[in-house]
Amino acid sequence: MVEVKDLRVKVRGRVVLQDVSLTLEEGRIYALLGENGSGKTTLLRALTSYYHDYEGSIRFCGKELRAMKRKEKERVHAILPQILPLSDASVSSLLSIYPGGLSHLENAGLISLKERRLNTLSGGEREMVHLALLLSHDALLYALDEVEASLGMRYKRKSEEAMLALKEERRIVLSSFHDINRAFAIADEFIVLSEGRLVFKGGKDAFLKEDTAGRYFGLHPSVLVDESGKERLLFI
Repeated sequence: MVEVKDLRVKVRGRVVLQDVSLTLEEGRIYALLGENGSGKTTLLRALTSYYHDYEGSIRFCGKELRAMKRKEKERVHAILPQILPLSDASVSSLLSIYPGGLSHLENAGLISLKERRLNTLSGGEREMVHLALLLSHDALLYALDEVEASLGMRYKRKSEEAMLALKEERRIVLSSFHDINRAFAIADEFIVLSEGRLVFKGGKDAFLKEDTAGRYFGLHPSVLVDESGKERLLFI
């Protein structure tokens, strides 16, 4: 379990997160939503030790994050950032450091990328390689910063399969989404930030009942019928 209480984070002297309190439980996928500048990336970074001078408390299984040593932190969290480093390192050299990533690359049908260099890959391919490396970590919390933003439909399905597999393993997945419909299709709960404050946390029923998408994103649910006659809920 991850417990956040009264979290306040400043970035270059400006308060970016304020009074954020929430609990994340094992075996659940949390969709992190918010407009640009709402604090999503800052929250993900705070939960994965990017910031050390935050105010408030971040506890993993009862232990304060900033009191942990580096090895302890590696066991409790892993992050896939929104902006990935671009280098001429080969995929195989990275897999030699994180050998567990090889099976995840195979599962994604991307083993052919093994002998390529990162700077020769497309944005989506590079994202999937880094996701495979991330999945090789044995962590409690997996933080994903808009992992699907640069992915085509095939890779989006693969990333969602990875999230569901982590859920089955009783891990915690906290992923920011740009597309509310993608988030609604996979997440168990939703966390919405607005201007650095937590304005909603709850499941699908509460998300709909409180018109959260309408209040904060100007989107409203509609029931559409696809070609097979199946009804689908979409926010438009």
